[in-house]
Amino acid sequence: MNKNQVVLGALLWGGLAGIFPQEARASGVEARIGGMVPRAKSILFDDSVILYQVEKKDFAGVFGGIEFTKSLAPNIELGLSIDGYGKEIPTTYRDFTRPSGREIDQTLRLVIVPTSAIIRVVPSGRYRTLAPYAGVGVAAMFWQYEEFGDFIDFDRNDLPVVSDSFKSNGATTGFVLNAGLRYRINEDVQVTADFRNFSGKQKMGGDFAPNEIDVSGAAFTLGFRLTF
Repeated sequence: MNKNQVVLGALLWGGLAGIFPQEARASGVEARIGGMVPRAKSILFDDSVILYQVEKKDFAGVFGGIEFTKSLAPNIELGLSIDGYGKEIPTTYRDFTRPSGREIDQTLRLVIVPTSAIIRVVPSGRYRTLAPYAGVGVAAMFWQYEEFGDFIDFDRNDLPVVSDSFKSNGATTGFVLNAGLRYRINEDVQVTADFRNFSGKQKMGGDFAPNEIDVSGAAFTLGFRLTF
């Protein structure tokens, strides 16, 4: 993560958190775990599906994070969260093998870390047994894409197989839509079911320039929330 990416995340968190008095405490903290399905609608992923034994659905992976919330009004709150997703996919070429017939192996790795600020409506009131909610916000999407293993050098006529690795990373901003349900176990503890839909695309640098990467995706998690 470079300096510009750190500054982007710090501004998103610090700027919005700064609307609270310094002595104010978050009204809740939540930890959650589940899964994310990246949308993968870009040439980078289209090429991977054509070249390797992989499908876009294979990028579905574990997703989880932590969120702090603060009441802005009786049924309005601000949530500041950081989440993480990662997936490694072992694969091989679809149409090429070594001269011996053995497969040519490589691994695809995608990591996405959304840092979000969400304004949320809790229409039934936050102290009801069941509390559905919905919200919208912005997210700084930090990402890294990597391929490593054995590859064919298509620039040479004899198509040799060489060991190599290719990497690109960056950060972009996008919107996040949020909805879910909280079930109150007691005065301080809630069980949560949360859905988030992230959007974001960016031109890639590094070894994958000038491709575009799509870091959009849908995530569903279950978690526990403590209220103060």
